[in-house]
Amino acid sequence: MSTLTDFGWTPAKQLAWDQLELSDVRPARVIADFGTSVKIATPHIITAELSGKLAHYASRDETPKVGDWVAVNITDGGAATVESVVLRSNEIARKVAGKQVLKQIAAANVDIAFVLLSLDNDFSVERLKRFLYQLSVSNVKAVIVLNKADKTDDLASYLTQLNELKLPIVVSTATDGSGVTEIAGWIKSGDTAILLGSSGVGKSTLTNKLLGREAQSTNDVRESDSTGKHTTVHRELFQLPGGGMLIDTPGIRELQLWGTESELDINYDDIVDITQQCKYKSCRHTTEEGCAIRQALADGSLDKKHYANYLKMKAELSILTVKTTERDRQANKRPQRYGDKNASSRSYDSGD
Repeated sequence: MSTLTDFGWTPAKQLAWDQLELSDVRPARVIADFGTSVKIATPHIITAELSGKLAHYASRDETPKVGDWVAVNITDGGAATVESVVLRSNEIARKVAGKQVLKQIAAANVDIAFVLLSLDNDFSVERLKRFLYQLSVSNVKAVIVLNKADKTDDLASYLTQLNELKLPIVVSTATDGSGVTEIAGWIKSGDTAILLGSSGVGKSTLTNKLLGREAQSTNDVRESDSTGKHTTVHRELFQLPGGGMLIDTPGIRELQLWGTESELDINYDDIVDITQQCKYKSCRHTTEEGCAIRQALADGSLDKKHYANYLKMKAELSILTVKTTERDRQANKRPQRYGDKNASSRSYDSGD
C-alpha cells in the first residue's frame, strides 16, 4: 500500500505542513493536471476539483501544477476539492507562446531534469542552453541525454560540442533500452525527475523504459524532417520502480524564456568576466577602444556563436522585463475585482 512518502513526502515537509496550522484539509500531491480538475495522490489516487477561489480568482501560476503539494478537502462522500497550493520549493517555467506576457509553469518541486536531444536533425546546442537557463533559475540539477545514438556514426563530434557545459551526459537509445539504467541511476529514492525536450526526441519511449511498462503512447518520427508528434498531451507524474518519481511532458517546439538578465549573466559568467576587462564600464562592445569582448572575438578566445546566443537571450529577457513592468503597471491602475484579495494561493518553501 502506498504512502505519501512514496510520492516524495519528507519529515521536513511534514514539519512545514504542521506549521501552517490548516484545518479540515490534508496534504496531497498533484500527479496530473487537466485544467479545472487534477489527479492527486492522497496517497490514494483520486480526482479533485479546484476550489472556486483557485478556479476563478487565482492567477495561472498560483493554480496547481504537476508536482505541486496541495491542501485538499475530502468530504465524507469522497468528493475532493483542492483549496490551496502549499510547500512549492521550485517551479520550472517559461513564457507562454505568442505575444501574451504570461508565465507558464511546466512542473513544481523538481529535483533533477533530463534534457533530451536526439542525434538526428533535432540536435541544437543553442536550444539546449535555453533549457539549461530555465533550469538554473529554478535551481534544478540538469543532466543532458543524447538519445537515438543509433542514428549517428560520429558520436564524438556531438560530445565535443557539449564539453564547455561541464554537465553530466548520458548517451542512450531508448528504443532498445541502452542508457536507461544509467539515467535511472541519477534518480534517488524520493527524488522527482522530469524529462524535457522537443517533440520526437523520445521522451515517451524513455518514460516507458524507465517504468518498465507501456504507460505513454508513442508515435514514429517523420524521416523527412525528424519531426515527432505530441504523443504526450498532458504532464503526468509516475512512480518509478526504484522509488523516485518521473514527470513526462509534452514536446516544446519553442522555449520562450522567463527570467531576468541578471540570472542569465550567472549562466554566462565567462562573458561577464570578459566585459569587466573592457577599458570603459559603459562599453557597448561595438566600436569602443579597449573593448575586451571585441578582442576576445577577434583572437578566438570567445566563441562567436556562444556570444551571439548570449546576446539573443539577453535581448529577449530585456524585452520581457519591459513588457512585464508595463503589464503590472496597467494592472495596478485597474480597480480590483471583488474577491481578488483572497485570490492568492499560499506557497511555501518545503525546507528540504
